[in-house]
Amino acid sequence: MVNDKLNAVLRNPPEVLKRLAGVDGLYLVGGYLRDACWGLPTRDIDLTAAAPLEPVVAELDRRLGGAAFELNNRFNSYRLVLDDYELDLSPLHPDGLAADLARRDYTINALVYPVAALGPRAEASSLLADHRTLADLDARILRMVSVENLADDPVRLLRGLRLLATRGLQLDPATEQALAELSGHLLESAPERLHEELLRWFGADADIVPVIETAAETGLLWQLFPKLQATAGCKQNDFHHLDVWQHTLLALRELAQLRRELPPELAAWRAELAAAWDMPVSGAATAGALIRLALLLHDIGKPPAREVQPDGHVSFYAHQSIGAELAGEQLARLKFAGAETEFMLTQIRQHLRLGFYSDHDPIPPRLVYRYMRHLGAGVPLAVLHALADCAATQGEANADGWERHVRAAAELLQNYYDQSTAAAPPALLDGHAIMRLLEIKPGPLVGELKNDLLEATAAGEVADVATAEEYIRARYAEL
Repeated sequence: MVNDKLNAVLRNPPEVLKRLAGVDGLYLVGGYLRDACWGLPTRDIDLTAAAPLEPVVAELDRRLGGAAFELNNRFNSYRLVLDDYELDLSPLHPDGLAADLARRDYTINALVYPVAALGPRAEASSLLADHRTLADLDARILRMVSVENLADDPVRLLRGLRLLATRGLQLDPATEQALAELSGHLLESAPERLHEELLRWFGADADIVPVIETAAETGLLWQLFPKLQATAGCKQNDFHHLDVWQHTLLALRELAQLRRELPPELAAWRAELAAAWDMPVSGAATAGALIRLALLLHDIGKPPAREVQPDGHVSFYAHQSIGAELAGEQLARLKFAGAETEFMLTQIRQHLRLGFYSDHDPIPPRLVYRYMRHLGAGVPLAVLHALADCAATQGEANADGWERHVRAAAELLQNYYDQSTAAAPPALLDGHAIMRLLEIKPGPLVGELKNDLLEATAAGEVADVATAEEYIRARYAEL
């Protein structure tokens, strides 16, 4: 079966590989061939050629019309990004193909095929591979080639987790032990490479929770997010039935369940919520990948915020703000982009807001406006985040929490997608108009007054320019 699927791809390669057929000594390796064996489409094409690579890079640029850039100067690797494909070129081992296969990370990636042999007469039997590769591909097992290979480039540890999640693999026990033993070396890798693997893992259209558990068990997760480890065993109050870490895992499972099946009250926005999940936040990250990471980290502030009151009640006052600060430090260390970090930290800071507003029926227009102002384009996934968090909160004190959260979620989504006056009030006066009216200079006060006016407009207290000016004068007199 593996050979049949591979033959189909080798005999009918994409146009990008047909253009490279005349490049001497160029080989396909790793992921593209692996996914071809499983009949999976992929936009990632891994190539290798004998050093020096610069002439090969120049030939790729000429034939494909791109501009390759150096990806990793330690390993002298290059990347060429095209519309439909991303090509990575690395140097062939100086001792040849067999030695190159022996240095690969996992057996399912230890396979190579000459680009020049692609075409109608290609045969999978000409594939060179580790002696365990085809059996592991068939059984879908993630097995290391050697401990030394993983230690040589520790980002491979995180890549293994990503492959487990994205390809639905079983982890070989000896490999799992190696991941644990080498976990302390993970941060020796360039943070940019760890960042890339994390986003590909959390962006997978798959159940990522079992692999998160594996990451915790091997210690790799705690290397990435050290402050998260304290959530394990951190007991909560009577709103919860689980400790903070188990609650987090359940919330991630509930988020996956929401993607599969929305509450009937939210079903009308199924397409819109799916589009919000796929929304790009940066060139590398979708909102869906980032909301999962935000949910993973949303209660990271609970251990330092935990206090036991005189009556025995456990509180976590301001844990969302503390958590955003802690998460921000760790995201900066992993080189997350500014837009990615801001999206996640906003979600962490605001993750309780929907729950607070669910005490109101209906939600007052002022609060609707505040929700929109704080979350912006992140509203749809903030709603899913809050629902997943609530579904994982099953203590006695939260017995009616789900019904209230669903009602509030529906109300907020209705306002957001209808762009109601409460969600998007008209700006009756801009900052310049306010400064002219009050004869004041630019400063934070102008922004504060402008926001107060928008909130009053959302609430229906101001309807036109005249009442807006009257409101601004009265509000300014109060300050």
